Amino acid sequence: MKPNINAQQKQGFRVMQGVLLGLALLWLAGCAYGDGRPRAMEADFGRAVTENRLEMIVTPPDAVDPKPAVGLAPQAAQNSQAKYDKSFSEKEKPSPILQLIGGQ
Repeated sequence: MKPNINAQQKQGFRVMQGVLLGLALLWLAGCAYGDGRPRAMEADFGRAVTENRLEMIVTPPDAVDPKPAVGLAPQAAQNSQAKYDKSFSEKEKPSPILQLIGGQ
């Protein structure tokens, strides 16, 4: 069984084939452009990170700042931690305020 294809469908099919062939050739041309050698940006890629890591080894940022870290007072920290822990505890159900008829 041959499918019935009219002239307009054949033309659309050929246009689609041409577009796909053109895209494939464009893709291949883009791949053929590179010669495998790294360009200026690619050759220098990662150097800034390496230099920053080495600089932190030589002069750590904490050694430059002589001031100690400032935090909460011990009692305030303990109160804050207790309040935080209490927020996760089970809460008891509130009892009804008015028990008019036979409340238990």
